[in-house]
Amino acid sequence: MTHQDLFEILKSNHLSLASCESLTGGLFASTFTDISGASEVFKGAIITYTNEIKEKLGVSKTTIETYGAISKECAREMVLNASEYFSSDITVSFTGNAGPTASEGKDVGLVYVGLIIKNNLYIYKLNLTGSREIIRKKTVDFAFRTIYEKVAAIHEQTI
Repeated sequence: MTHQDLFEILKSNHLSLASCESLTGGLFASTFTDISGASEVFKGAIITYTNEIKEKLGVSKTTIETYGAISKECAREMVLNASEYFSSDITVSFTGNAGPTASEGKDVGLVYVGLIIKNNLYIYKLNLTGSREIIRKKTVDFAFRTIYEKVAAIHEQTI
């Protein structure tokens, strides 16, 4: 599965895509928009790198204080709020620790990916290894692959 494959399946199913990124810092959006014609399906991205910006997007301060920015709860609120903001069919959120040191008492490589596809919410917990760059790339690759697989499964059900 290539990034182009994801673009093609989204385009053929008339599905829009958006992202809300923290640890990936826009890498998902940048990678997707490298595809010629990406604007046919990609609505946009929000980079909520700091807790202040996460809160401005609508992540509850209580969520951040209670669970941390690196949590499934934060990933959930990020993806729900971004999905509403963009009115997209598919929205993905990323929050986690790419390193190089522990943050919020959470290990390097702990990542949460939130995903909404047609009102179905999924939260994934990843424990990745490697450098900061590798962790960010693995996170983005996971999202591309997971979105493709979910959309392909939905497409097969409607044939």
